[in-house]
Amino acid sequence: MKRFLVIALASVALIACSSSEENSSAVVCPPADVADAVEISSERAQLLVGSKEEDAEQCAALLGWGFRVGSRDGEDFALTADYLPQRVNVVVTMGIVTAISVG
Repeated sequence: MKRFLVIALASVALIACSSSEENSSAVVCPPADVADAVEISSERAQLLVGSKEEDAEQCAALLGWGFRVGSRDGEDFALTADYLPQRVNVVVTMGIVTAISVG
């Protein structure tokens, strides 16, 4: 009985910790920059590398950037050849942005 109680309490603690970590992870976007209206710099775009895909897309929307996925988990997608300096193209691996380019 004592062993069961210890396991149950440990399980509850782990669940509480994992759910609080998920809820506390706020999306941190690069600060807005008026220069983005003309062209997103490569340096600014790189700030999204390492973000979850959903978070990167949310940041792009908040900053007024176009956003498209060029590759996800090794599957390349057909993209238009037009160059838009206010758009980022991302490579996503296991839900995380691993590479990014402007255009």
